Amino acid sequence: MTVKLIATDLDATFLRPDKSFNHELYRQMMAAAAEQEVAFVVATGNHPDKIAGYFAGLPAPQAVIANNGAQVMLGDQLLATQNLDSVVFQPILDLINDHRDRVRMGLVFTGTKRAFMLKQQAALGLGTEKAATYFEDLVLIDDLSEIDEPILKLTVDLPDYERPFMAAVRALDLPVHVTSAGYGAIDFVNPDVNKAVGLRLLSEQMQIAPAEMAAFGDGLNDVEMLNLVGQPYRMPVADPLLRAAPYAVAVAGNEADGVLQTILTEILGRQS
Repeated sequence: MTVKLIATDLDATFLRPDKSFNHELYRQMMAAAAEQEVAFVVATGNHPDKIAGYFAGLPAPQAVIANNGAQVMLGDQLLATQNLDSVVFQPILDLINDHRDRVRMGLVFTGTKRAFMLKQQAALGLGTEKAATYFEDLVLIDDLSEIDEPILKLTVDLPDYERPFMAAVRALDLPVHVTSAGYGAIDFVNPDVNKAVGLRLLSEQMQIAPAEMAAFGDGLNDVEMLNLVGQPYRMPVADPLLRAAPYAVAVAGNEADGVLQTILTEILGRQS
């Protein structure tokens, strides 16, 4: 079936390790996609402002699934926002404190406009050094009561301990969906949220069936999306669970703009 929409994760998938990508190759891909009336969508754990920064001065993706599905935008139109119930905050914080010696980045609360981090969490691991790399407008607070906007996502970084920690959170039976963004990062979102939910909403809005979609990913937070679409691709270096699934493999890794190369050569039938 002809592909009418292509969705991609960003970190460790579309973006190189230094968070860059080949702008000229991207322009070629977007021009070829426009000719064939194929939409390009970003589906990521990043905040919309962070995503916009990556594509500043370039043709913008037609749609964005941000914060692992907690926000879905079609052009400039916000289609959906799903925030977390604050009842999950303290139990997750308590569990992180039980494993504080394993923490590389303390818990970050991503809101609709800003990100928040308790000062006691900022003292763990690499402190705000790592958090500031991923979260713009990071505000340090003394108490959870200082959070004054809806929270879309929580993120903590526990390298080499994702699976046991995720299992421990699930055992608490909280109203939260927990998933791994890869390389130690764990995200918590609304239980009704994931990237596939965002794609289903875009499917309705854009009148494109999931079977007419392709998607690229490398981590556990991409699994639902990859299982939804007609043409799923994993990166050459991906989570072991993705490597065990019957997904196609991108023609090159993220360090060599493998997503763009695969789109051009295998999906759009062009030379990269």
